[in-house]
Amino acid sequence: MQLIQGSDLKMNKTCVTFGYFDSMHKGHQSVISRLIEEESRGFSSVLLFLEKEKLGISDKKSNIYTKDERIKLIDKNGPMFIAHVPFDGAIAVMEPEEFIKEILVNRFGAKVIVSGNNCRFGRNGKGNIQTLKKLSDKYGYELVSCETVHHENKEITDDWIHYEITQGDLKTANALLGQPFTLWGDVIHGKALGRRFGMPTANLKLPENKIIPKHGVYATLSNIDGVWIKGLTNIGRRPSVDDHTHVSIETYLLDFSGNLYGKEVRLELHHYIRSVKKFNNLEEVTQQVKLDIINAETLLLT
Repeated sequence: MQLIQGSDLKMNKTCVTFGYFDSMHKGHQSVISRLIEEESRGFSSVLLFLEKEKLGISDKKSNIYTKDERIKLIDKNGPMFIAHVPFDGAIAVMEPEEFIKEILVNRFGAKVIVSGNNCRFGRNGKGNIQTLKKLSDKYGYELVSCETVHHENKEITDDWIHYEITQGDLKTANALLGQPFTLWGDVIHGKALGRRFGMPTANLKLPENKIIPKHGVYATLSNIDGVWIKGLTNIGRRPSVDDHTHVSIETYLLDFSGNLYGKEVRLELHHYIRSVKKFNNLEEVTQQVKLDIINAETLLLT
């Protein structure tokens, strides 16, 4: 997998898919898998990530996954090439046919275009799967249309996933995603209160504009240097020890010791355990955490 960029880029004989892929959900995964299948016909597979924030689209929602996180999710099983298209003002106002001609065909050399049958593209989202079909002969590409993926008879969408994450319904969110919802972040210094009570925690710094799940306590798995470790993660404010409004992401790693500061942690959220509570003292915190650990251990076995 290779990252490519540049407005003067010219490619040949490729199979291409494009879109926002905000959540990399099961529908997105289906399209990408179909794209990779085209490699067997001698095409170079190319995934174009379109960046909403550069399109002038009014979308104040936080990211389910950042562009860097999307690449990490694809990891080694992705297409041959990934490109983040630099959507400047000129491209943002392109008519659908112009986008097909100038970007997909002329720049990225598309001989096959793989797309979900509910796609929207071009100025004001006027382009759709019918547009791609109608113009395939004119611009010399083959269209591969992928069926929309559903969950419990409802179309999977980024908006649906966004809602479930903010509601703390990890069972549904993870089912829609096809994998556990994941946070990546560097370990930063906290107040070290947990360590004083035999519960050292890893405090994560998240990327800007990353979605924050419903505040509460979660059963989680953390990947550190390639090793998966069970844990208990608190997301939200800490009313028992703080009087500020800062939202923290703290994970107590079970059966772990070592220096984590500066390391990047991949944190998978598997189960929502309970809401944030205010305790009278740190002893009460310790007792509650012990109960939470028992719950987390049980949930992570299922």
